[in-house]
Amino acid sequence: MGIFGDDNMQNERLDALEGHIRVLTETVLANQVDLAGAWIAIIGLQAQIDEKVSAEEIDPTIGALNDQLGEARDQLAKASNAATESWATMQSGVRDSFETLRESVREASDRLKRG
Repeated sequence: MGIFGDDNMQNERLDALEGHIRVLTETVLANQVDLAGAWIAIIGLQAQIDEKVSAEEIDPTIGALNDQLGEARDQLAKASNAATESWATMQSGVRDSFETLRESVREASDRLKRG
C-alpha cells in the first residue's frame, strides 16, 4: 500500500512531481544555453572594442564557442526528449556538455583579458 493509502494516487503524485522537475530542469538548461550565447557575444564585442586581440585570433575562438553552444543545444533537445530514457544518464551527459562549454567561455574570456 502506498504512503497515501492508495497506490494509484501515490503514482499520480510521483509522476506529477517528476514531470515538474523535468520542466524545471529543462528551463534551467535552456537558460544556461542562452547565458552561454550571451557570453560568447560579449567576448566578441569586447574584443572588437578593446582591439587587444586581432580578428584572426577571435574569429576562430567565437566559431569554436558557437560550435560548442550548438552541441549544448543538441544535448538540451535530447534531454527534453528523454522521458522514455534513463533521466539520470541523460542529465549527466547534459551537465558534462554544459561544463565543457562553460570552461571554454571562461578560457576565451581570460585570454581576451590577458590580451
